[in-house]
Amino acid sequence: MKLKRFTAGVLACALVVGAAAGCTIGKDESWCAKTANLTLPSGVYIYELYNAYSEAQSKTTTADMKKAKIDNKDAMTWVNDRAKQLTNELFVLNDKMKQMKLSLTSSENSAVEQAAQNAWAQQFSSTLADKHVSESSFQTAYAEYIYQLRKVFMGTYDAGGSKAIPTSTQKDYFEKHYSDIEYMFVPLEKPASSASSGAVSSAASAAAGSAAATSSGTTAMTASEKAALKKELDGYLSQIRGGKTTLKAASTSFANAHGTSDTYQAMTGDMDSSTVASSLPTDMISAVKGMKAGETRLLEASSSYYVLITKNDIKEKTDSFLKNGDNRLQLLHALKGETFLQDIENEAKSYKGATWNDAVTKKFTADLYYTAPSSTASAASAAAPVSSAAVSSTASSKASSASSKAASSAASSKK
Repeated sequence: MKLKRFTAGVLACALVVGAAAGCTIGKDESWCAKTANLTLPSGVYIYELYNAYSEAQSKTTTADMKKAKIDNKDAMTWVNDRAKQLTNELFVLNDKMKQMKLSLTSSENSAVEQAAQNAWAQQFSSTLADKHVSESSFQTAYAEYIYQLRKVFMGTYDAGGSKAIPTSTQKDYFEKHYSDIEYMFVPLEKPASSASSGAVSSAASAAAGSAAATSSGTTAMTASEKAALKKELDGYLSQIRGGKTTLKAASTSFANAHGTSDTYQAMTGDMDSSTVASSLPTDMISAVKGMKAGETRLLEASSSYYVLITKNDIKEKTDSFLKNGDNRLQLLHALKGETFLQDIENEAKSYKGATWNDAVTKKFTADLYYTAPSSTASAASAAAPVSSAAVSSTASSKASSASSKAASSAASSKK
């Protein structure tokens, strides 16, 4: 899914656009907004300001955010508006959970806590702890959001949902876009200290052992070493094609012969997905798409690896794949993810069920994350309080995170 999150106004209380039913002006800064069913702590809104600021930076090349324009609006005002809309999404999801009579299971609640703890410790605490965002507020806005988004999405499009996708449609998509593959790989490099050798075993051992190269680094194989390695792997290819061995057995045999780690991998994935694109080389993905079921090939991927790969009959995996909830989430997301996120965005834009705490929204604004660029900073590298490694948290960014986790889990289970 794309990364995104949302807005509502920062004009005078009565003029707030598409966000709130009303505002309160007072000194209680413990909460930012509330409905009859949910009161959100102020840290949630401050966290959404962080997300909105990060998103704004990705939308402009202007170094100074106070001079930037986004959607024909001053960038800092855009951030304030966006933060409200992002906060509204939590209300939208909370309402939907109640309307659909959904709730997180005990295991899901445990997963929420663990996800929040991990993300907070590894990435967010250093940026947000001094911005009046507590770990509990972060858990609400980040991890609970992800799991509720997933719950509502599956409750809408999975079996029994109001917009359930027929099993036949899921099967058609799976068998058209997914591939079931198994492969082993050997890097085309060797430890820099390795002596050259024309022998097959020496060349292959050097290549396979390069992943564990010492601090002296690695160097590319010579043409003769590469040819020797290819000859050895061609031997395994012939055995596999002749039914004398399997790819997994060949990988084990190669590793044992050269005293290296077994590089065998197996996965079932959508070859058109970003998840697979981030895991496999482009030329390897293209080759898989062009292979027939049951075919085995020896590929040179990214000019860096020899890959021995078998493409299995995907139809043999259809039923077992679709029985798994995480797998269906991954597939249904490909089919309806963008539509769903757009629906959430539209509802958040026009949401009128919340009362906003003006004491919080006036005190905490985009200025909280503003850093003036240095005189030598370029537009692309202007100083910013948001880590470049941070997810551009928008409604869909979080949805993407949940979907990616499910996708990764599904792929990992096949390895």
